[in-house]
Amino acid sequence: MANLPDSIISVFLEKRQCILIDTEVNNALINQGISCNVEDIHHHVKLLSPGLFQLINNSNGRVTICVEPKIEICDEFLGNHCPAKPKQCDRLHICRHFEGNCPSLNCRFPHDFSKGYNRKIIAENHCQRINPVLLVKLLRLKKFSSRNPSSYLPPTRGHRPRGRGRGRGRGFSHHGSSRNIIVKKDDRNRQVDVSFPSSNLAQQIDMEMIEILLNLHDIKIEDKFNENENEYFRRITIQLERIDDIEKLLISPIINHHGNDIKFKRTNQIIDKTSFLLKTSIINEQDKIILSRIELYIHRLIKNNSKSKISDLSTNTEQIILVNCNNEIDFNHVRQAYESKSELSGKHFTLIQIYECDALEIHFNDTNKSITVDDLKIIFESVWKDIFAFNFTTHDCAEIEFINLHAFKQWMSTVEQIQIKFQVTINPIIDSVDETNDTESISSIQTIPVHIDTCLNTPGRFHDRSRQTTTIKLRPEWALIVSHPKFKLEYKDFIHNECGSEIDIHDDEVIYNGSFPRHVHDMKTNVILQDKTNEFMQNFAWRTLFKLEPRNIEILRMNSATVAFTRVKDNDYMVGTKLHDISGFIRKLFAKNNQYSQFEQSHLKMNIPSNNNSSSSLPTKSKIIEKSYNTPAISSITSTSMYTINTPEQISMFSIDTFEDRLREYLQETFNVQVTFERTNNNNNNNEKTKGLTNCIFIKLIGQKDDIENATKDLCNLFLSIKTKIFNDKTNSNWTKIEEAIEIIQYHFKLNNLICTCQQISSTIVYIHYFNITNPQFGIDEQKIEDLIQELFRLVTINYNQQSSKFTKDWIDLENIIHQRDDYKKNICLYKELNTIYLFGLTELVKEFYQKFQQITNKYNLQSCKITLSERQLKYLTHVAKADLIKLEKQYKSDGCDISLNRLRYNCEFIAPPDMHSKIKDSLEILTQIHETSFEIDEPGFETLVSQGLERLLTIVKSKCFLEKTIETRRIHISIPKARIANFNDEIQQTQDTSTTAKALSNMTSVNIGHSTVTILIGDLTTQAVDAIVACSSSQYLCKTIISQAGIQVQNEYNLLKASDQFPDTTSGGTLPCKKILFIPWSPNSRDPTDVKSSLSTFISTAFTLAISVGSKSIAFPAVGCGKFHFDPSIIAKYMLHETRKQLTKYKIKMNISFILLPIQQNVYDEFIKYLNQMQTVDLMVSYKNLMKKQDDQSTIAYDKKIIKITLISTNDNYLMKCKQEIIDLARIFSIKSKLTNKHDMLDWSQNTINKYYEYCLKQGVIPTLDFENVTIELIGTKDTVHEAEKYFYELTSETFKEARIHAVARNVIWSVELIPNSDQWEQYSFKLNGIIEDAFLKEYHHIDFQNDQDEKCRIIFSAMEEHHGTKIRRIRRKPVDSTLPDTWESSDQRCKRVLLQPSSAEYQNVLAQFHVTMLGKYSKIIKIERIQNERWYKQYTAHRDDFKRRYSQINERLLFHGCPSTSADQIIRECFNRSFAGVNGVKYGCGVYFHAQASYSHQYAQLNSTGEKTIFLVRVLIGKTCNGDKNMKVPPSGYDTTTDGQHIFVVYHDAGAYADHLITYQ
Repeated sequence: MANLPDSIISVFLEKRQCILIDTEVNNALINQGISCNVEDIHHHVKLLSPGLFQLINNSNGRVTICVEPKIEICDEFLGNHCPAKPKQCDRLHICRHFEGNCPSLNCRFPHDFSKGYNRKIIAENHCQRINPVLLVKLLRLKKFSSRNPSSYLPPTRGHRPRGRGRGRGRGFSHHGSSRNIIVKKDDRNRQVDVSFPSSNLAQQIDMEMIEILLNLHDIKIEDKFNENENEYFRRITIQLERIDDIEKLLISPIINHHGNDIKFKRTNQIIDKTSFLLKTSIINEQDKIILSRIELYIHRLIKNNSKSKISDLSTNTEQIILVNCNNEIDFNHVRQAYESKSELSGKHFTLIQIYECDALEIHFNDTNKSITVDDLKIIFESVWKDIFAFNFTTHDCAEIEFINLHAFKQWMSTVEQIQIKFQVTINPIIDSVDETNDTESISSIQTIPVHIDTCLNTPGRFHDRSRQTTTIKLRPEWALIVSHPKFKLEYKDFIHNECGSEIDIHDDEVIYNGSFPRHVHDMKTNVILQDKTNEFMQNFAWRTLFKLEPRNIEILRMNSATVAFTRVKDNDYMVGTKLHDISGFIRKLFAKNNQYSQFEQSHLKMNIPSNNNSSSSLPTKSKIIEKSYNTPAISSITSTSMYTINTPEQISMFSIDTFEDRLREYLQETFNVQVTFERTNNNNNNNEKTKGLTNCIFIKLIGQKDDIENATKDLCNLFLSIKTKIFNDKTNSNWTKIEEAIEIIQYHFKLNNLICTCQQISSTIVYIHYFNITNPQFGIDEQKIEDLIQELFRLVTINYNQQSSKFTKDWIDLENIIHQRDDYKKNICLYKELNTIYLFGLTELVKEFYQKFQQITNKYNLQSCKITLSERQLKYLTHVAKADLIKLEKQYKSDGCDISLNRLRYNCEFIAPPDMHSKIKDSLEILTQIHETSFEIDEPGFETLVSQGLERLLTIVKSKCFLEKTIETRRIHISIPKARIANFNDEIQQTQDTSTTAKALSNMTSVNIGHSTVTILIGDLTTQAVDAIVACSSSQYLCKTIISQAGIQVQNEYNLLKASDQFPDTTSGGTLPCKKILFIPWSPNSRDPTDVKSSLSTFISTAFTLAISVGSKSIAFPAVGCGKFHFDPSIIAKYMLHETRKQLTKYKIKMNISFILLPIQQNVYDEFIKYLNQMQTVDLMVSYKNLMKKQDDQSTIAYDKKIIKITLISTNDNYLMKCKQEIIDLARIFSIKSKLTNKHDMLDWSQNTINKYYEYCLKQGVIPTLDFENVTIELIGTKDTVHEAEKYFYELTSETFKEARIHAVARNVIWSVELIPNSDQWEQYSFKLNGIIEDAFLKEYHHIDFQNDQDEKCRIIFSAMEEHHGTKIRRIRRKPVDSTLPDTWESSDQRCKRVLLQPSSAEYQNVLAQFHVTMLGKYSKIIKIERIQNERWYKQYTAHRDDFKRRYSQINERLLFHGCPSTSADQIIRECFNRSFAGVNGVKYGCGVYFHAQASYSHQYAQLNSTGEKTIFLVRVLIGKTCNGDKNMKVPPSGYDTTTDGQHIFVVYHDAGAYADHLITYQ
């Protein structure tokens, strides 16, 4: 994972995000095939913190990784404005083209972090091992993501250079980038840019297709270059054969081919004739020149164009002003005015022209919102066809280029509305013409408001484009040549032919006007012009002649047509002419004369050492441009001189095959000397001059003395000009260590006729020796050497792993092919290290073989292959077919494949060479071609085996099937048989007094209709506390009665209504309990039932409409027509109730409707009750069905049966069938069925005992079946649980016998204890104790010990008939019970019975009326009313009441209510009110059983059961003598029977002091 930090950074770059969760990064890396985990990511990110990242721990255990670099890029440095020295600036100083495609071959900006202060910054932040390009991209991503469009202050935004150019942007290279072909005749006037959809969007469109389409229009393409592509567009520049075709093509610049637009626009930009820029350097904001002063300066520049607008585009280092005029500008006048005054306030201003604008930048105002293609299509919908191209410079910013200026201006005319509508910022992009001939991006910190003008208003940043002028300075000897008329013309022609445009020459300055042919490595234009000039000057030679005489000067003038000359100083002249003419001219200039010797001596004295010095003693330094070759007249005297070559650099030049011949030819032609070369390479040399020298070369010169001396000096200058260019492995990659690469480079130096040598000094360093370019014969521009190596050659590094024998064979075969090539070591070579090879040679050749190596690598390279397996398939592999999978892994292990289960499970893939993917995939699919079968087992107890003994199941399916099991719970209802006998109850008879109950009940009844309630009530209409009462305004008696009781306010309101005859209408309630009074007239036209029905419907519906309009939800009606009108009450009741039901159904809101009848209207009440019951018929039927269902539910018990669902998975259907059958057989064996016969004892079981047995069995997981007909018991379950159920049967049988005896012996006897000694106040024992005491009495026990209801330990001594409790002794008595039951009870053989009352019965209506008194609106439905017939309880109650009759003249018996849960109600019915539960709901008035006079109070303690129902008892309670109670009372004070709250609550302390007459069940 050495490159994991780079991979982590790449994830952020790919997602264009600066904040990611650690799991997001991990998932992205895994998807790329990088094996890592979250801990690895944490480790590497921490190493880069806090230099690059910050870690934030989240509450969910995840870690957020934030890009927060401490490293910054110095923006000022990019513009040469960094105010600090490099060692003081803490930001990176890099080239703006750091990421690649730098247009400058001699770029002076850093392209790496290996040197200087950059290296220190990187080291301090621990980023040495990070790929520099990735690091810079990450820093720029962070910077772009931090931009705030609403604020353009430098700390927030800073410089954001963004070059546009043709095709520049994301996926598009700069317009001046490298061309595939160098065009000799590059004519921009014949060039157009072509844009068409990318290959992803329109693969069928390519340049061949476009060329065919253009040929159809008789337009022919001469050349193509600058082809680029991004995600959306392909772009290319084409040059047409005829210039006329440009206009012809741009008339209709869009060609649609099969739905795809091919667009054309002019390549050559047009300079804006109405705008220009002024800029100057500043230190800070305070250093700016005030705007008013600048305006005056601009007015001076554009006198004839007074209307102008200026915009400030200043940065923190430059003050930049955009000037936009309404009319065209006379730039000649502007330049003249500028040249006369280019400074303002002591600062130098630069004048820059700009190009016409046809592009813009756009981004959303919301900084968190990314911009997409769909967004652009919506925003630019009206001009989408006019969009030439676009690209996304960042995720939130896009640059749009229009097809022409007209389309751009037309769209920009509405830009303000567009910005408001889409909440975007739109900035036109301005390109300026820079004098440096290099297109650079200048970021403007402030955005130009769009309202300044249309398209020419400036953006937030603008871009300089290349000016078509290039200037160079000539060296003095070159300037001499171009000053000659003939040579000057030749020079101009040469440049025009080579570069395509014209030049202007001003002294030593050459100005080129026009574009250059594209250079392979995007060489700067001034370098190209310099190189071409140097090429031209190779045809010339120069000499500097000292102290010429007039005769010599005259000769110069006579030869001025072919010789250029200029006086240097006094009579010293520099001369230059064609190289092949120089020797002849020099001889002609210095023909024999008397002054020669003197001239020779003076010349040698100043320039040449004495003749007796060896060449090795020549000066070591010399000014290269100061060359002196003074050749005397020919002399018959011949001299010899020896020049020694003894340094390695000098000697290496003679290793060049052609150098020796070229040097000999040059010396002979130029100096008229004979040249021979001698070499020595040993120490056995007797020559005194060369003794001790090794590997020396001697140049022997023979000729006239002056020629030899000049030749010697020229040799000295030549070899002193040798330079060495050093290449090393750090800056020039690893080719320096490849010895054969040196041979290739040297070979191509020779092919290109370059005099230079290449020497490998060590495995990391290579020297290239060459003569300086200042030497016109042998000199070489150093740039040519670098260009040749960079342009011609390529080095690729290929890392590989020996994955298999097949891979190794193919790899070695390809290596051998390279070695056996004829041009090996000439055009290509191969260098091999451990698992790495280096290919070096010609670019295309290296690329060809690199692709072949990659093909082998890809063929055998392990790649992931996605395969989707279901969870069940993976489980089958894990638990059943694991051995088969391991076997498959071993089969392909030698090929490096990874078919592990973990990779298949977590990555859904396997790793293998591509050619094996299909085969392995087929094997896995065969291995996982599963079938399944599912079945259920409901054998009781089998779930225990599944939960606790699963290994028995797994043994069955092992190596055959995979087993999945789930245990489901299904609720079933098991029927419980009814007992053959009733529960044994104590039978205490008491005569029922029904008259008391009848007197306590009032005449009122209610029914529910939907959510609403209809009540029939005898009472007074004016006392009803409802929202509204209805008064019949036609009845004077009724209105008078209501108004008189409602008060004066209602009287006044009524009089106003009556005076204006506005009935029906409403008044306030006045002093009445109601809120509103509804006055509605009613007067039928006749006594015909149809008329009566119609009038009553109108009366009722009007009342509902008025009530609802004023928000009333409870209404009280009178029974109209039953008084003085004497209508039949049955007709009135029928139609009023019918319409009421209709209105309630119509409005579907909850309302309470009452019909209030006078006490004297008993017959009317009966009729209303009759029809009310008829309305309730449907609801009663539903209630009856629910009631019957509940009765049925009582004879069943719910049981959650465990169902085992099993799924078997296998590839073999036979295995599935076999394993299924074995599991079913095991389940049947595990469950047993036991049958007990002749169990007559269970016939004596009570219903409670039966229920108790069923509950026990089902709890144990045993399903019982009791058959009373055949007296058998069937038990189904596991062996152990069935055995326990059998034991419990015998235990219950024993308890039943005991309980039966106790109840039998105490059936007609009541035991009581005297409360206070000798007081004759007796209290009965509880039902249970009564039976226990009687049983012991009959068995003639001496005594019995027990715990009474007050938890007191007591003993009864039967012989003394006393109860002993500690020292306290009380009398007891035994009394047989002999009473009769109420005559309303149904006869039954059961001692305790619940009788369901019919709703139509008087008993039902009386109970309901008592309940409804305080429960109006608090319930929705009466489910049932039951009469409780508990003989034992009733007899005890009557006995207790008899005791009250003896003690009191009036017994004070009341009907009260008691609310409780339904489960408690069942227990109370069986065992009466048990004081042992006292205190469950509080003991505020004593520790007894509580009762209340109002059902609404008891309603609070009635809890909902599972079906949403509640229960309340209507109870007979013996109050007796009562007093106020408190929480400390265990029993009432002496002399009192009960306690009370003083109003409605009564507390009873004796079990027989209350009897539950009825149980009301309701919702």
